[in-house]
Amino acid sequence: MASKPTAPSRRIDIVPARPRPMLPVAVVVTQRGETMFRYSAAGADEQHWSGTVGAESIDTALLDVISGIRAASDSERFLFLLQVPTRSMLWALRDEIALLMPGVWIERPRLSDEKLVRQAFAGLRESRQVAAQAEPVCVATDGSVRGKFTGYGWLASTGEYGLQGFRHSTKLIGPKVVLVAELRAIGAAVQKLRGRNITVFSDSKLAVAMVKRWMAGEDVLPEGYSAFRTSGKTPGLVRAQRMIQEDRARITPVWVKGHRGEPLNEGADALARLASRYALGDSTLDGPEYHRRAQGLAETFAREFNSKQTA
Repeated sequence: MASKPTAPSRRIDIVPARPRPMLPVAVVVTQRGETMFRYSAAGADEQHWSGTVGAESIDTALLDVISGIRAASDSERFLFLLQVPTRSMLWALRDEIALLMPGVWIERPRLSDEKLVRQAFAGLRESRQVAAQAEPVCVATDGSVRGKFTGYGWLASTGEYGLQGFRHSTKLIGPKVVLVAELRAIGAAVQKLRGRNITVFSDSKLAVAMVKRWMAGEDVLPEGYSAFRTSGKTPGLVRAQRMIQEDRARITPVWVKGHRGEPLNEGADALARLASRYALGDSTLDGPEYHRRAQGLAETFAREFNSKQTA
C-alpha cells in the first residue's frame, strides 16, 4: 500500500504575498474663473492638499490634481474618491487612467468615505476664505426692462456670472422698475460673491446711492416697494439690503458711465437683456440655448476685461 502523501513543511523564508496598502484620497474641485480651478484633497493618512490649477475643464483639472498628489506623496497606491457626474469622461477613462498612472484608481465616495469628503470640502472653504482676503473681485451689474418683464445680470472679473428674468408687478415693487432691476442685480452678485472683497460697478446713480445708504444702516427701499409678500417669502430687495448691510466692509459701490465699452459693464448689460428676452418668451431661445449664450457672453467679456488689465 502506498504511503499517504503529506504536505511538505513550509520554508520559513517564504511568506505569503500581501497587497500593498491603498491610500484613499477625497478630492473636490470648484471653478473660480474661465480656466482656473480651486481644489482641496484629504487623505486617510491625515495628509491634505489644496491650491489652484489651470485647465480647460473640471475633468482635466482633476487629472492634474491627481497627478500632482501622486507625485508629491510617498504612497504607491491611491484610491481617489471623486464627486463628478455620471457623464464625466473620467468614468469612461477609468481603465486608461490606471494604465497611464500605475497605482491610481478612481471611484465614487461611499458612505464610509463621508468623513474624508467632509474634510476635503472643509479645506476648500478655508482656501476660499484665504483667497477672498487676497483677491479682490470687480463685478458689474445691470438691469433690463421690457414692458412687464424684468431681467438683470452681473459679471465678475473671475468669470463668474448670474442672470434672471421674471414678470414683475408694480403693485409689489412700485413704479421704479428699472431701479429695482439694478438693485436685484447687485444683490444677486453680493450673494454669490459673499465673503470676498468686491468692487461693484453700476451705471445707475440711484442704485449706487441706495446701496451706500444700505451700507450706512438705513432701512430704505425704492418708492412703492412692498417689504411683505402674502406667500410669507422675504422679498428680493429686503434680502439684498440685509446681505449688503452685513457684508458692507467688503463692498465698494462705484458708478460708471454705461455703454462706454467697459467689458464687464457691457457683459452685464448683455446678460440682463438676454434674461429679459427669455422671460418675455423669445421663440429663438429655448433653455439650453439661453444658458449657452449666457456662458458665452460671460466668458468673452470677462476675458476681454482681464486682457485689458494685464496689457
